[in-house]
Amino acid sequence: MSLLRIASMIVVLTLVGRLLGFFRSVYVSSLYGTGMEADAFNIAATIPLTLFLVVPGAINAVLIPTMRGLIEKKEPTGELYHKMLVIILGIFALLSVLGIVFSHQLAAMFGLSGEKLALTAEMLQWMWPSAVFIGLTGLWSSLCNAHQHFFTPTLGTVANGALVIAGMYVLVPLYGAVGLAIATSIGYLAAMLVMLPTLRGFGYRHRLSLAWRDDASLKGMGERVIPILIGAVVAQATTFMERGFAEGVGTGVVSALANANQIVQMPMAIFVGAFTLPLFPLLASHVKRGEMAEMKQILQKGLAYLFILLVPVTVGLALYAEPVVRLAFERGAFDEHSVALTAWALPFYGLGLYFLAARDLLTRAFYALENTKTPVIIGAIGIGVYVLANWLLIPLLGHGGIALANAVSAICQALLLFVLLWRAVGSPVRASFLKTAARTLLACAIMGAAIVLVDPWLSLLSVWLYVPIGIAGGALVYVAVMALLREPLVSELLQKVRKRSTPAAGRS
Repeated sequence: MSLLRIASMIVVLTLVGRLLGFFRSVYVSSLYGTGMEADAFNIAATIPLTLFLVVPGAINAVLIPTMRGLIEKKEPTGELYHKMLVIILGIFALLSVLGIVFSHQLAAMFGLSGEKLALTAEMLQWMWPSAVFIGLTGLWSSLCNAHQHFFTPTLGTVANGALVIAGMYVLVPLYGAVGLAIATSIGYLAAMLVMLPTLRGFGYRHRLSLAWRDDASLKGMGERVIPILIGAVVAQATTFMERGFAEGVGTGVVSALANANQIVQMPMAIFVGAFTLPLFPLLASHVKRGEMAEMKQILQKGLAYLFILLVPVTVGLALYAEPVVRLAFERGAFDEHSVALTAWALPFYGLGLYFLAARDLLTRAFYALENTKTPVIIGAIGIGVYVLANWLLIPLLGHGGIALANAVSAICQALLLFVLLWRAVGSPVRASFLKTAARTLLACAIMGAAIVLVDPWLSLLSVWLYVPIGIAGGALVYVAVMALLREPLVSELLQKVRKRSTPAAGRS
């Protein structure tokens, strides 16, 4: 299956999953706006969400290169899985128990007090069992990816979103705001269970093995996993810090930032997942075979695709921030004040979109090279940059400064990783990447000018027409300009679309 076909499949499934997650946020916002309950839920959900972002990626990074090596040598992989199953179950069961016991202390670390502290702690107690589900999701998705199977793990995000929404509708009337937390754990359980049939299809049986002695594969993974976990935690540390900074700015800011980030994370998850997931096994395979030129060629293509897809999104978020927030969230308890809070943060988050994506892809390149220390060091530098940027920007921009600090940190990390990768393997990109970047920026400038030009008339429409027509029109202008500029990647995408539609037309 080609990279574009795999990416297209992941895009569709991730889009559905993210839309379901977005509808969940809309439901919570309509119930509680940017009030105390919404803040408590968004703070409590930070921990399982961070685990969901950290754990699968960390397991993916250590397990896939090892599994790919065994698979390419046609050696059995089942025994390694049995040993990993014991480790994952043990670690995350212990983590879940400790989390439940110390939920009150964890909630207090965010600077909470009184009723908000008590509600957040109760929500955390209901969410901590999801740690076990997330650990197994990381293990099982890594097995699927190692066999170059990406459908079922991505389908898990759809199952997660669907079960969370259904659970919230059923449980919130019964248990109040705590029902949000119970439904969240049910969603992570669903994401895990979806993969069981696929694992059986690959011949895996769920047996526990303690025969760890003299296992060279396990030893090699153990040497790499600690810095990878540290790096993953460091990369997500800004999420926890953000909650603390936001709580200090004022009530409702935590939820406003979470809602703005929800919008930004939709294109981020769709396009980054579409390219980092299928690219990582390919990068690891080329490195194992010593094919560095091919590895860099794949990396450049991934960086270029992300650039042409995410930079126009950044422009769109800047120009349509307020109407997008209004269309997405303005209902129920989500009033004009909530719209203003959320819309102020959205463009600042958008500035970091491409650099967050590039950071993740470049990090995967280091993992493919079995260099796990460099991303950790860069992540630690990123935290320092984030803290300093918040200190400088919050007095000037309020909670918009928190969002902008996130972007500044991502820019610094992506640039440092690029430079260090260049020093390690030579230039990761060729002149063709710079040409793609120049065409993209020119097309974005023309798209932005067209949007500004028609906006005085278009904005007279209802927001339900204004936003979709504006976004669709801007996208058409952008694609048309890129096609006129003869951008090869856009031409490749358009040819793929034509090839798929022509046979269908011929058969009808």
